[in-house]
Amino acid sequence: MKLTLEAIASSVHGRVLQGSPETLLTRISIDTRSLKSGDLFFAIKGPRFDAHDFLDRAVTAGASALVVHRIPAAWKVPGPLGIIQVPDTLLALQELALAWRKKVSTTLIGITGSNGKTTTKEMLTAILMHAGKTLATTGNLNNHIGLPLTLLRLEADHQFGVIEMGTSMPGDMDVLARLTQPQAALITNVGQDHLEFFGTPEGVLRENAKLFRQVSPDGFSVLNEDDPWLIQEGTRLHGRLIRYSVKKKSDVYATEIQPWPWPMRFTLVINGKAYPAELPVIGALQVQNAVAAAAVAYGLGIEATKIVAGLAEFKPAAMRMEVQPHKSGAILVNDAYNANPSSVQQAVESFCASFPKNKRWVVLGDMRELGAIAHQAHHELGVWLTTQPLDRVFLYGRDTRFVYEGLQKSRSSAPDGDMKVERFRKKRYLLEALAKNLNNDTPAILFKASRRMRLETLVQELMH
Repeated sequence: MKLTLEAIASSVHGRVLQGSPETLLTRISIDTRSLKSGDLFFAIKGPRFDAHDFLDRAVTAGASALVVHRIPAAWKVPGPLGIIQVPDTLLALQELALAWRKKVSTTLIGITGSNGKTTTKEMLTAILMHAGKTLATTGNLNNHIGLPLTLLRLEADHQFGVIEMGTSMPGDMDVLARLTQPQAALITNVGQDHLEFFGTPEGVLRENAKLFRQVSPDGFSVLNEDDPWLIQEGTRLHGRLIRYSVKKKSDVYATEIQPWPWPMRFTLVINGKAYPAELPVIGALQVQNAVAAAAVAYGLGIEATKIVAGLAEFKPAAMRMEVQPHKSGAILVNDAYNANPSSVQQAVESFCASFPKNKRWVVLGDMRELGAIAHQAHHELGVWLTTQPLDRVFLYGRDTRFVYEGLQKSRSSAPDGDMKVERFRKKRYLLEALAKNLNNDTPAILFKASRRMRLETLVQELMH
């Protein structure tokens, strides 16, 4: 971003209270802890904080200008500081991002979905880097605050922008899609995420499908033909449509998937032509993400050779099927970034297929944000786990008692005699049990839970 103080004030419907209108600003910050000298600081008011209480810190850190809703009564305003006053600082941040997005000619791709959106984003970014300068969402900057910050990082010579969009309640996609105005849109899948606000998978689909409605007239949508919810949605889409699958022939699809040994190999078929491909990660579920990324790239006109090369260079984000070899010979698979019923099943199935010669253990924590179906979903997960080739299951968290009930009930009716199941009330007891048995069995261990459970701390402790 490169805009003057006056241009920024005009874009956000604000007024310059002080400072030179010609002051040029190039970076945005909303956090005094990461603010750099010369930044424009937006004082955002959240439900648990108000950045107007930290204006002194912003000035001390070197902010060149502030966007504020109010000036604290006791605050002595520094003389040379630029100040823009607006009715709402969050809305102002969003409006500035929209104004800047309209100034650049970057091709933007919007990606959302219940599972796999971050991994798909990273895969697509790895591909597009072979075709031109590419910007992608970093970390978890995929909501109504983070997405504007991403858009404001766009530069005039960015050819592509891969924008991840996270929705957690009705109305989120209205904001995200309006700001992004994408030329291409992808919904990876529809699952049981954030049901405390969406209620049902239909609610999840209804919100995320708004992304398709915002695609520019000359753009295209990318449809997962393996997802029954999205197949239904596909019948309502207009304009250019590219389909992908890992189960049947499509515009872009995968076949001959070999999840083991590493690197994982498969045949990528694009517009009827087959290309050998590989992924330096584990889990057949990753092929679904790879084919989704390939479908977007195909729609953008990227050569097949560059698509294959990008997938081979992809590196997974932290805590997403992240493999960490342990000094004992065990293998720890950290997939603890988040969890919902569909993502847990996909992760466990891929994990089991990836380690056919190891003892297979899973460490599962609560799946949060499921609302009224939490009890039922955890119980059904327990029943389903008895169908998987697992040697041990370790459970931790308040809702895993329902997983335990489902496991015990299903095993009593059809006992297999092999799977050992334990549940722990405290994380330190779980850590002791894992450490005690790690050296004896040298297993492969999958760690999966919702973000609040912080299962990655177990991986860190075991590694040290």
